[in-house]
Amino acid sequence: MRRFFLIYFTFFKQQIKLLIEYRMDFMLGMGALALQQVSLFIIIFAVFTRVSAIGGYSFNEILLFYGFSQMVKGIDHVYNDNIWLVGWGKIQNGSFSQYLIRPINIITHVVMERIQFDGFGELIIGAVIFVYAKITLGLDFTFVQWLVFILFLISGLAIFFAIKMMCASIAFWTIVSGEIMTVAYEINNFTRYPLDIYKSVLLKSVLLYLLPFAVVSYLPMVYFLRSSSHISQVIGINYSSPYFLIIFIPAIACVMLSAAFFIWNMGLKRYSATGT
Repeated sequence: MRRFFLIYFTFFKQQIKLLIEYRMDFMLGMGALALQQVSLFIIIFAVFTRVSAIGGYSFNEILLFYGFSQMVKGIDHVYNDNIWLVGWGKIQNGSFSQYLIRPINIITHVVMERIQFDGFGELIIGAVIFVYAKITLGLDFTFVQWLVFILFLISGLAIFFAIKMMCASIAFWTIVSGEIMTVAYEINNFTRYPLDIYKSVLLKSVLLYLLPFAVVSYLPMVYFLRSSSHISQVIGINYSSPYFLIIFIPAIACVMLSAAFFIWNMGLKRYSATGT
């Protein structure tokens, strides 16, 4: 573990040097992402100028979902952006081979190699929206609830990581999988709104189990907003224990991570340099 942090700190220092060298690029990148989040917020605001609630959720409750989702997405963007390059070109141009000769775990190296500071734009906007919604709704978390919140946040990051890793791994078979990664990642947009509004059982199943973005944003926040009976009705799982989601969400994250590492390792066994 100590070696991991030492190596990561070394990579981090190199990224800081690049940031200092290209400060304007960083500011424009972070500003663009922040502007994107603001525009999405304006869309949600515009919707609520026409309706008072969506699926029984108020404007501030929708903001709570959205803010938390953007916080997870922003953190993921900061530390796990480099894996996109595996799907878009590192297999195709043969540059992935460099990871095979380094004395460090391959996926760890991929993650460490690039820190995307632009993601702080998403994180900051998401945090501001979340805090505003939380205060407006009068949610006063206890110490235990904050621990649960952190558990949900870590689980969400694990799920984002797993989905991107699985989609990137497809490139070991198809050479390029960037389009697949993009499509899978964009499905996350369905979770800007509560799962309650979707009538399709198939869509709910996809968002809960296949690409469980609803487990990243919807379930963690609805845990603090609605009763267990309401949640069980929406997700189609009958339960009465108030601790069910505290087990269910990390369990989904563990299953997704296990599947992602399995697919990644299977892909590594068949990797061969393209020679281009």
